[in-house]
Amino acid sequence: MIDNSFLLFQLFVLLAHSEQFSDSPIKSIINPDIEIKNCTFGEICSGGINSSSIHFYSVEYSFDPTMAIRVITNMTYKIEQESPLLIVVRQIRGVISWTLPYTFSNGMVYSSASRILCLQNEINRTLPHTSRVFIEISTSNNALINYSLQLENITDFLLETGVSRQFFVSPAMPIYYKFTFPPDIQNVFIDVRSTDQLCTVVSVQSFDCPVYDVSEIGTRQGHYQTMASISSFNVYASEFPKRNTFLLVFLVKPTDADCLNDQEQTVIRPSGIVDVQRRKNATVTIQPPANYNFLYIAIFTTIGMFLMIYFLAFAIMCKHPDIYDHLAPEHLPLLEARTEREISEREDNQQGYQTFEGEENVESTSTNEYENSGGAVEVIETSNVGYVTVSDLCVKDYDYLKQKFRIYPQTMLTIAIFYSLPVIQLVLQYQLNIDASGNEDICYFNFLCTRQFAMLTAFNNVFSNIGYCALGVLFLIIVYRRDMAYARFLARYPAIGKEYGIPQHFGLFYAMGIGLFMEGLMSGCYHICPSKQNFQFDTSFMFIIAVLNIIKIYQTRHPDINPRS
Repeated sequence: MIDNSFLLFQLFVLLAHSEQFSDSPIKSIINPDIEIKNCTFGEICSGGINSSSIHFYSVEYSFDPTMAIRVITNMTYKIEQESPLLIVVRQIRGVISWTLPYTFSNGMVYSSASRILCLQNEINRTLPHTSRVFIEISTSNNALINYSLQLENITDFLLETGVSRQFFVSPAMPIYYKFTFPPDIQNVFIDVRSTDQLCTVVSVQSFDCPVYDVSEIGTRQGHYQTMASISSFNVYASEFPKRNTFLLVFLVKPTDADCLNDQEQTVIRPSGIVDVQRRKNATVTIQPPANYNFLYIAIFTTIGMFLMIYFLAFAIMCKHPDIYDHLAPEHLPLLEARTEREISEREDNQQGYQTFEGEENVESTSTNEYENSGGAVEVIETSNVGYVTVSDLCVKDYDYLKQKFRIYPQTMLTIAIFYSLPVIQLVLQYQLNIDASGNEDICYFNFLCTRQFAMLTAFNNVFSNIGYCALGVLFLIIVYRRDMAYARFLARYPAIGKEYGIPQHFGLFYAMGIGLFMEGLMSGCYHICPSKQNFQFDTSFMFIIAVLNIIKIYQTRHPDINPRS
């Protein structure tokens, strides 16, 4: 409190004796002269200013709702300049301001800057009329600074469906356009393309004041995304119920860092670089909405195709019983004849085979070493067919192995439940964050191909995974049918099941079916919000299915070996 009182006292003393400091720059800062300047709309008005004065302009212009007014300011920049110019533009219902030189956080400096006046600050926004804008220019710099300003019309301010608009934009000279939904259109598709790779922020904002077209602020309003060469939006009239109108804002970033991935490098300009040429040439086109009847046709056609596959599968299963349902002892001669034919073919292939002397020596040496080792091995008694069958190698009890293989689908189901629940919650929260924040860079969508439905931005990408789920369920049904048929066969002919064929265990097949279904579910979750962090959701069950296939191939010829799930 004492310090504040002392400062106020010193200020009053300074003001009381201001005549003694007529040559001091402090007087010019505290009590500058106000100079009224004349400027005509469309002309370049120039002047010089320091801390001793404030220049005040009152410019009259004709307002037209189909056009916008741009204020362009320039200055003569010197590196030794201590303080910037402060530009304050007052409209009837609002104020905007900026400084010259126009600086960015990375140190880039622009001696020219322009802003578009907000139409919502006019007295009458719908009818042509004569209006006036007030511009105040001031500085605390003691040295004289030369400047110029100009007001001009933007005649191509309104966007129309099907009409392309080419424009130029730079970091210090943002630009935006206005679009009003026609009565018969409820959504439009915005397509922005550029021939260069300069990083630019494209933002869809409501038609209100102020317009957020300044650097970091412009990237936190409305729906926005960064672009290098292509950008696109799906915009709905329901997002702007107040006026059925939106603004499309373009702002070039001072560097390309926000448009590059982690593996690419960006050139960060050093501090003090003046008027770097970052002028982007782009074209924007607003296209009529896509015919969403085609989306519904695609949805129902896909569902109908898989229902047809189900119908054909069930028709085949009903018409043709499983092979184990009609396998009986009278079919054994066929099995035995096939076995004898295989034995004769094998003997024919072995004729003419001669063992080299070196191989015989190696074999006899290995046999002697084995006999002298004294190791205990299990001797498998072969059947009368002359060779060892897979059923001969299966010495463990079938029911015991069946329970072991049942662990696979149980484990897979546990993994699926506890892995999918947090994933679904996470990606849905990502979608809510996109809708709430407007940042469409959170997820890597291909907006040229996305089709929004309900709350999902890329519904078509999510729905495309229905085939995994549908065929996974059908695979489980087929496996269950074969499992039940084989169980009935063993109940009727237990001896045949042990002596003929490969022992059948279906636990791995059940696990594969669950994995196929979960691959569709997880891939759909990934496409709700595709990103580097979420890519694991799309691939996790792919690896599991691959491992299960390898285990199944190995287990087919090694029935007693059951890798722990």
